[in-house]
Amino acid sequence: MGMDRNNFTKVPSMQCLMLVWMCIPFVMTAQYPSFELGGLARGVADVGFLTTEDTLARDVEVESHAIYDLALKGKITSKAEVYAELRLGTNLALFDTSASYAQVRRVLLAGELADHWRYEIGDMDVMWTPFTIWNSPSEGSVAESDLFSQWRRLQDYENFSESNAWRLRGAKFEGNWSTNAGGKWKTSNFISRIKASDEVLRPDVILMGSAVSWKQKNAFVAIRIQDLASLGKTIPDGQGSHVASLSGETGWTGEGWSVRGEVGGSSATTMDEDGFPQSSDSRTLGGYWHAKGEIAASEMWKARISARSVSDTYISPAAQTKRISFDMAPASFAQIGNGMWNRPLSQGDLLTAPYLPQGARPWNRVLQRELMAFDPRYGTASPYGMATPNRRGMEIEVERGNQEKPWSILASISGLQDLTPEGGLKRRSYFGSTLAGHFDLAALWSGMQSFQVRGGWQGQHVRRPEAFLAPVELTSSVLDVGVDWAMTQTIRLGYGAKRISSEGLDYVALRDANYTVVGFDLANLNLEDQLHAWGLTWRLNERTEASLQWQRWSMRDDLIAQDGKVSRALFLFQSKF
Repeated sequence: MGMDRNNFTKVPSMQCLMLVWMCIPFVMTAQYPSFELGGLARGVADVGFLTTEDTLARDVEVESHAIYDLALKGKITSKAEVYAELRLGTNLALFDTSASYAQVRRVLLAGELADHWRYEIGDMDVMWTPFTIWNSPSEGSVAESDLFSQWRRLQDYENFSESNAWRLRGAKFEGNWSTNAGGKWKTSNFISRIKASDEVLRPDVILMGSAVSWKQKNAFVAIRIQDLASLGKTIPDGQGSHVASLSGETGWTGEGWSVRGEVGGSSATTMDEDGFPQSSDSRTLGGYWHAKGEIAASEMWKARISARSVSDTYISPAAQTKRISFDMAPASFAQIGNGMWNRPLSQGDLLTAPYLPQGARPWNRVLQRELMAFDPRYGTASPYGMATPNRRGMEIEVERGNQEKPWSILASISGLQDLTPEGGLKRRSYFGSTLAGHFDLAALWSGMQSFQVRGGWQGQHVRRPEAFLAPVELTSSVLDVGVDWAMTQTIRLGYGAKRISSEGLDYVALRDANYTVVGFDLANLNLEDQLHAWGLTWRLNERTEASLQWQRWSMRDDLIAQDGKVSRALFLFQSKF
């Protein structure tokens, strides 16, 4: 239909009974104006069972939501297009209209401002590099089965996590020019209001940025500048503060090889211990550099090597903000088992987190100056992605094929180290490795429907010898296994398993607004989180499918002698047009 279908390929998670949707495509076209109507209908059932073995489920939960996302794309003139997403929903369990609601998920006005210039106003997407503006990947995933991937896509959809872009409200202006020598110039400028002032205590916070790039044949150069500005004048006696970053990137591409380099720095207004800006002469400075090379040994095999160094005071809010707000977990999930004691947060909770249309969710979409809390269970080497402060090291990666080929493999090893010691005289060292891939058994027998086996393992080990404290020794791992069998063209059976474990001790640094270490949290872990899923997916037609799966979770915390199991039946119906 010509519309942006990326918005319709991921579905949200919510608790509801089995329900059936009927979607009728509706398209109106004309010269000008012209409109296209589409959307995504879905229903989800999430029922927990309290059996003799289930020790963590609160009770059998029966709730229901009916959700329908409607998207409208219209071309008003040759220089103006409008795109909007409207969500309609109701809670069927209450059987009254007070539980119905309507939400505008996205509004975007775009078009050509003038020759070579294009604009976007509204809910825009912005993406640069992993050190500047980037959406960090999810924790607890290496090579998930289709069953688990379904639910992760639900959360990504709810969190507006489309690829590595941030979705911001504001305006963006882009310009493109070509030179007679074959070069191409591009500039991208945006401004977004991150937080609105309450005119009493909270000032306005603005994120703005500008990038200029040039590309000709095999060469590429880009310069970027951004500023997270707190406008202190929007509150009485307020003082403004800034986090300004400047970076440059260059690259060359040859026959079967490429190299790329990036360097940047930040200059931030220094905050006092109460979080108020100090004088403009007091600055917190930080920087980074990153170099990467890739070589193709053949059409299918590729090898990459990269090195980076990030100072302990480099501040980049749009790259160092994680999506999951773990400090909200106690308010977002059922933490009490049988009404008596707390339990750890399971990866299953994150995959099937209940959707609260008018309440808080554990997903962070607000850019902030400070570093967010993270769960050390998933490792402490790079909790904020490549822009994690106080890290330096190298990574080597080998890749063969992709999901479209009969088989693929990805292997990587990395070694990192603290740039400056934290809480002692010695630096922590980090070692990580990843091995993932898939194999389609149908490649061995002609005429057989696809039978894919996929899996991946990701491990991380951090250590630091100590003379007077307990030595740092923490091992974390994530294991994914999946089997997907297409029995017919419309029916697919699947199995998925996931194991997340963490054992050992580390001291998690607590940093203030200037990224200065002000204390430590002791992370003493001995956890294991296992998920198993069995499911069937029925493809009703080209755009509609239904999935039914049974999940079993088991969690064990040996340090506090707690363990338990959860059984869940999950039903998903989706139809996009």
